[in-house]
Amino acid sequence: MKKNILLIALIIATGCNDDFMERYPETSISPEAFFKTVKDLELYTNTYYSFSTPSHFDYTSDNIMAYAESHSHNDLVRGNITPETATGWDRTTWGNLRKYNILLANCSQTTGEAASINHYVGMTRMMRAAWYYDMVKLYSDVPWYSTPLTDKDDDLLFKTQDPRTVVVDSILADLQFAIDNMSSDIGNRTRFNRFYAAAMMARICLHEGTFRKYHSELNLQSTANSFLQRAVAAAEIVMNSGNYAIDLTGGPDRAYRQLFITYDLSSSKEMILFKDYDRTLRVAHSGYNSGYYTFDWAFAYSRSLMESYSYITPEGKAVPFSTVEGYEKKHFTEVFANRDPRFSQTFRYPEYIAPSNTLPWRPRLQHGGYTNIKWMPETGDEYLLTAQYTDVPVFRFAEVLLIYAEAKAELGTISQNDIDISINKIHERVNLPRTVIGEIVEDATLKAQFPDISDYLLLEIRRERRIELVSEGFRWDDLIRWNAGHLIEKVQEGIYVDGFGVFDMNGDGIPEMGLFESEATNTIPAAERSAYSFYYLKNADGSLTNITLTNGTSGYIVANGELRNRSFIQPKYYYWPIPQTQLVINPNLKQTVYW
Repeated sequence: MKKNILLIALIIATGCNDDFMERYPETSISPEAFFKTVKDLELYTNTYYSFSTPSHFDYTSDNIMAYAESHSHNDLVRGNITPETATGWDRTTWGNLRKYNILLANCSQTTGEAASINHYVGMTRMMRAAWYYDMVKLYSDVPWYSTPLTDKDDDLLFKTQDPRTVVVDSILADLQFAIDNMSSDIGNRTRFNRFYAAAMMARICLHEGTFRKYHSELNLQSTANSFLQRAVAAAEIVMNSGNYAIDLTGGPDRAYRQLFITYDLSSSKEMILFKDYDRTLRVAHSGYNSGYYTFDWAFAYSRSLMESYSYITPEGKAVPFSTVEGYEKKHFTEVFANRDPRFSQTFRYPEYIAPSNTLPWRPRLQHGGYTNIKWMPETGDEYLLTAQYTDVPVFRFAEVLLIYAEAKAELGTISQNDIDISINKIHERVNLPRTVIGEIVEDATLKAQFPDISDYLLLEIRRERRIELVSEGFRWDDLIRWNAGHLIEKVQEGIYVDGFGVFDMNGDGIPEMGLFESEATNTIPAAERSAYSFYYLKNADGSLTNITLTNGTSGYIVANGELRNRSFIQPKYYYWPIPQTQLVINPNLKQTVYW
């Protein structure tokens, strides 16, 4: 076993030269000496799981009021990304592809049961497909490589990009092989299988189909439906398998949030794949802590997201929050009444007490006031940067249902039965009223977000996707594929404040927060101020702080200065530039379109 681990470490660790691909050093053990048995394939492919860590953020989207820390999305919309400053397309990026192609180039020498060999080949082609589609999402056209290159492959090393159409067809061929050949054994839901491959096919085909449909600059609209049809077919493989269902554990007031703070997801039928962490073994979230990072430290949710959650009428109907009288000026403690139960399982509700605290948490107004609790654990010892042990969903069945519904709606073939087996299954988790096609109420706010979409049902599905998958890393990609960059650059708002003074954020009737123009205008006696958390619009020298109000002395909290600067240049920012240094290394590469 130790010998095998050493062999695989040597194979993976071999680096790349400045041309990003190189042959193995003559002193290392060659791959020809390794891929002899099915066990070798298993050991090699075990390293793939390190690439399946999900995101917990909706960086620089309309879900977030402001995000202060460095991130590529922030850099893009603030004009800081250029061919000269861009990163990526380097040996690290392409090295991951090389790992997959090494196995595929050497598996012909493996002896063992054909089905077992094909399982690992299928897994590798699935991973290559996912890697390549991430590249397509950035650059559209990229060079396709199906073999591991050496420094002797000049024609391949210095080739130009292949068209998006060619690359995507190759991606789908890889995914289809994976679906046809990977094992159907779902085990404890922590291992790749054919249903994960089918879910990946559905995710990629939905993205590609809608991107082609809404991005006329590609001139590929006529091909969009074929991808949407494949998204439906792939989703049906998962849906019809009998292996998966929406997890109802905990009841309507807890079931949703429990998915993201539980310690054992192996029994959850909603998990297509999850990452298993263990407190006893001290295997914590590696390199990040999903609760710590998403809980009010660098960003908070937007008013736009808050208003997306349905309001439940006394008659039990789910209607847009924008239809509620006076909804624009509801105080923080008022917006939680009669809402979709997922709202208070995602947003910090008034009486929420954070781990290791004894009093309700006071939101940071510099982030807008709407704190995320979706990933926050419930034990104090995990209230640290690197000490969270909750299991983490990687691919949920709910996403497959949303893919199915959206693809069918985009195709214009969706029926009430389709809604019942997808959207309404998700609603059952929190006892939300059924969505009935003929009873959907127009949401003026939602229509304003997507003015070119007249189909109320499609808008409803987009709203549902936003809520169900919030803080799971999808919103940026969704807005990109829907050609909705205008929502990325829009200045987002936080809570509503009806004027300077102190106010209650905990719902107990006792004010504990205060907002004034400056400290000099604070009307609370100095001896009493320790009981409050105060925020100001101006510093002592008269300069602006990092927040302001939309109406000057009242309104919604918004960010000031650099935090609110967002400009989305269309269609340029739907794509990313290749670093100029790479164009120098390979003069046959062409800079990404619009760059």
